[in-house]
Amino acid sequence: MKPDILPLLKTLHLSLENGKSLTNALGLLQNITKSKSEQRIYAQMTKAIQEGSSFSKSVEKFVSPAPDVVQFISMAEKGGSFVRTLKSVVTYLEIKDRFYQESNDKIALPLIYFTLTTIVVIGVRFLIIPFHLKEASTYDPRIQEVIAEHLLRAQYLSDALFGLLVLFSAYFFIVMIAVFNYTGATQGVAKRYASFLPIASRIIEYFEKFMLLSLLSEMLKNGVSLKTSFKTAATSSLVPSVSKQFHLILERMSRGEKNFWEIPFFEEIEQRLLSGAGNITQLGDMIGKFADRSRLNALTAATKFFRIITVVSILLLAFAVFVEFFTVVLTQVIIQKEFLDAAERM
Repeated sequence: MKPDILPLLKTLHLSLENGKSLTNALGLLQNITKSKSEQRIYAQMTKAIQEGSSFSKSVEKFVSPAPDVVQFISMAEKGGSFVRTLKSVVTYLEIKDRFYQESNDKIALPLIYFTLTTIVVIGVRFLIIPFHLKEASTYDPRIQEVIAEHLLRAQYLSDALFGLLVLFSAYFFIVMIAVFNYTGATQGVAKRYASFLPIASRIIEYFEKFMLLSLLSEMLKNGVSLKTSFKTAATSSLVPSVSKQFHLILERMSRGEKNFWEIPFFEEIEQRLLSGAGNITQLGDMIGKFADRSRLNALTAATKFFRIITVVSILLLAFAVFVEFFTVVLTQVIIQKEFLDAAERM
């Protein structure tokens, strides 16, 4: 198990502020953790740094945080004060963590309903239907034919339920991975798919904007140059359309154009406010406010998404209960009816 990047950086920042070296701080982490795997990772990081590797490269190799975090740490190494910039990285991660906490409580209900529906589908498809077919094989051929026809309908219903379950649960998990997963490659693929889905595309748009603006704000307030900050944002985004827009900004800046802000990523009011910023510090504060606004928009869109997906999961569970009733109860009713009809014919 890999260590959590936020506690790792918090402890490192505290240690460095108190005059310890980076390798000593990692050694301290190695001594206080009880996890054998984490101890091994800290030892590997210490060894890599002692052999000349940068801290950002060792973090990327052994901890594997999201790309924006690696980029930010890399900028911290190139900036003026590593300790001060590391504090900004911690602040940035705390903002992200707060967003996750505000969203996490909305995930539980859909997961529970999807899980219950899955259990019903598996039970009906692989246990109940085969059991009734086996039981029917001992009956009169005419009764067996009626039961087999009924169970075939039950199988069609369970297959339809399974298809709907796969469709909506895949939709749900793609959004969850796009928003909450820390692994760069997996999150990048999920974000690309989610950006084409209804409702989910708005969440990804606001979430990506919140992440990138938070990153830019902390870097600018820490004294990183405007060009370097935007270059970091361009390489950190996992959504190709957003990355292209930031590369366009860099091209405009290199040509000396004044209105380099004018991209779809920034709203018209944001573009006007950015054009009036007096210095880098004011720019960082302004972008930080934009980031907080985007966080609220992302939470609003996520709340709408979770509300819809919760209703859908409840309907799927209700459909699953009907399929179970159709398979178990109605099969028994049909068996009893056929026996009674057969007795009357005799």
